[in-house]
Amino acid sequence: MDPDDAADMIQALEEENQEAIILALGEDSEILSLMHYEDDEAGSLMTNLVLELTPDMDVKQATKKVIKQAPDVETINQLFVVDENQQFLGVVSLKSLLKAKMPLMISDLMLTSPFVYDKDSITSVVSQMNQYNIYVMPVCDENDKLLGLITLDDAFDVFEEEAQEDFERLAALPETIKGTPIKIALHRFPWLLMLLFVSIPVSLLTHAFNDIIAAVAVIVIFQPMISGAAGNVATQALAVTLQSFANEETHLFKNAFKEVVTGLLNAIFIGIAAFLITFTFSSLQSSITVEPVKMSLIVSLSLILTVFIAPMIAIFVPSLLKTINIDPAVASGPLITTLLDMTTVLIYFSLATLLIGVV
Repeated sequence: MDPDDAADMIQALEEENQEAIILALGEDSEILSLMHYEDDEAGSLMTNLVLELTPDMDVKQATKKVIKQAPDVETINQLFVVDENQQFLGVVSLKSLLKAKMPLMISDLMLTSPFVYDKDSITSVVSQMNQYNIYVMPVCDENDKLLGLITLDDAFDVFEEEAQEDFERLAALPETIKGTPIKIALHRFPWLLMLLFVSIPVSLLTHAFNDIIAAVAVIVIFQPMISGAAGNVATQALAVTLQSFANEETHLFKNAFKEVVTGLLNAIFIGIAAFLITFTFSSLQSSITVEPVKMSLIVSLSLILTVFIAPMIAIFVPSLLKTINIDPAVASGPLITTLLDMTTVLIYFSLATLLIGVV
């Protein structure tokens, strides 16, 4: 097996079996050097089966080395150049080496290349490979000594796993479990129970507006429309925010401002549409609706305010969680949903009480 695959296989075993294999491999094994990294660090993904050239090699020497070592390394599409101290200098593509003619040296063919450090995050590695459009990323230690390489397929495999974990956390699923329905249900029950208790404040807040609900029953018809619109906008803003965190972007404030302005524009357009829809419905259902203009104004203003506030909540909550060192994906979804429901109820029924005048 390749060293990186062997390291992953050993780490998946029981502790006793791990110790036995490690003892059999010996302290100098190249496999063991890959096992001390955390799962989200670049070093955990790299392979140390790398073909290295030196800048003082001529084309003929380099070609012979490539032919000799090709079966034993991960890839020969990109050849790595190091100095006498193993410090990374650059890369030479196999195509340029094969096309080169004597008396060219490797130093003449070498190009500079981005690289990552072994302690960098997997997210950072994938982001840089995408940014520079490369399929193989050199990995160095803190002294720029070449340790190995990461291929794009390995990086994306781990990135896909992390994306699935974030999606599960966003949906308040602790983890994906393969088992019987009973086992899965028992594992999810505590989370669902917690979310049930979190929704209690929304019910209490709705209860505070019993008078207006009893006096103008039709007002309940439009509440899901307002909550749904706010939730959709918040979901979009949350996705942008979490993506910014994942890509370690530094211009979060700029993205946040853009989302808030976008929310305001959407709020105005949706508010106008909501006014027309509500007025039409209220006019056609005059037997159950009082003051169609006021009712339409209540729905319209409520939508404008909630759709405008929704992206602010969707940006603030994960940012706050990240500041206090809590994974933003863990609680962002349920917490934002609860805050939005409370905000919607408070704005909608307060406007109704104010404009219709029921106390």
